Amino acid sequence: MYRLLLIWRYFIKKRVALIAVVGVMLLVMMVIVVLSVMSGLVEDARRRNHGWAGDLILTRASLVGFPFYDEFIEQLRKNEMVLEATPVIKTFALIDSDKSGEIFGVRLDEFCRVTNVDKSFGFASITDPPSFVIPAQYYRAAQAQPLTPEQRRRGYIAGRYSEGHPLSRSLGQHFEPLPITIFGLNSKGALTGSQFGELQSFYFINEMNTGLLDADYAILVDFAELQKLGWMDERENSPGRTSEIRIKLKEGVDAEQARAQIVNLWGQFIEQKQKPELLADVTLQPWQLFRRDFIAPMEKEKDLMVIVFCMIGVVAVFIVFAIFYMIVAEKIKDLGILKSLGSSGWSLAQIFLGYGALVGIIGAVVGTVLGVTIVANSNKIEDWLFKHFKFQLWNPEIYAIEKIPDTVDINQVLIIVAVAVLASIAGAAIPARRAARLSVVDALRVE
Repeated sequence: MYRLLLIWRYFIKKRVALIAVVGVMLLVMMVIVVLSVMSGLVEDARRRNHGWAGDLILTRASLVGFPFYDEFIEQLRKNEMVLEATPVIKTFALIDSDKSGEIFGVRLDEFCRVTNVDKSFGFASITDPPSFVIPAQYYRAAQAQPLTPEQRRRGYIAGRYSEGHPLSRSLGQHFEPLPITIFGLNSKGALTGSQFGELQSFYFINEMNTGLLDADYAILVDFAELQKLGWMDERENSPGRTSEIRIKLKEGVDAEQARAQIVNLWGQFIEQKQKPELLADVTLQPWQLFRRDFIAPMEKEKDLMVIVFCMIGVVAVFIVFAIFYMIVAEKIKDLGILKSLGSSGWSLAQIFLGYGALVGIIGAVVGTVLGVTIVANSNKIEDWLFKHFKFQLWNPEIYAIEKIPDTVDINQVLIIVAVAVLASIAGAAIPARRAARLSVVDALRVE
């Protein structure tokens, strides 16, 4: 009992210990705020990448693509684990004759069922189901002549920052036809068609803002139109080709189990074909691996922040150590008296270890309350700062997320609190050891 009384008395009387409490409090508060925001950004990036890619992607690391996709998609749709599958062509193009960009050919209604790209459209789709077909009246005001049936199939959706977005084009050309040039490749990867590329005009019908840099710099067009333009459609002795097949799994299906099953299905499919070499290097990837290059940098930034705060935590441990070492040096005579009355070295060590734990607990609790409060009200704080000081703490244009993440992971908080308390105890360990090994004679000689 006397140990608890001494711990509490030292805590109240020794105001220098408040410095240690404040240090632990600030550290815990900063870690909770920063990690909550970073975790929110990483989770948002994962959600956006998952929404753009689908669950599983059958792809070939080549612009040539692979054939027999429609046959395999039919088999996929019969699989009990698959909800939908769609082919996607991905290639590069000359835009407006002097700019370059990535362009995707998709079957828009299927693509919207596999991904959630439709949620990123700037305005509602002008057709139901979604398609690239332009209603007859859509361009009538801007065009001298109504669009032909062939032209009406050539609508395009521009990423927010793409060269095909009306805001990226010259004034007066906002809704003019967009010339796109593709250099065709045959099944062996050799350039084919015109040496100047295949040119076609497309018409803006919508914009998309996915929050993903590569997607928002891209353009979506109709799958069949791009396939024909890039010489990937079915021609003499050459079946039609696609770059990818994106797959959406049914709710609750285990992704790894589905992947293993589809890999086996693909292997059997290859064996049935006369030209298996065209399909040999096609791989099936989960969305996490397919989009790894875009998710990993965010995760590394979060890991880097953890390392930085670990280094700051070491400084907090030294603060606790220095303060407690001073207290032990100041209380040597009191400790000698306790030891002469029969207290063991371990009992004296427990006093300072308990003291360190108390400092850690109080600092961690107060820091947690402040950190959680700041995170929960972060957007209100940001609004207040902008309203009164014109200081924009959070720019949605940079982070591609409308508001500051304001959710706290309780498991993450418990780990931070536990580490803070253990760090405080660790800082008190050496002073506690000194108190435990104190000689009664030497202690009582101190004036």
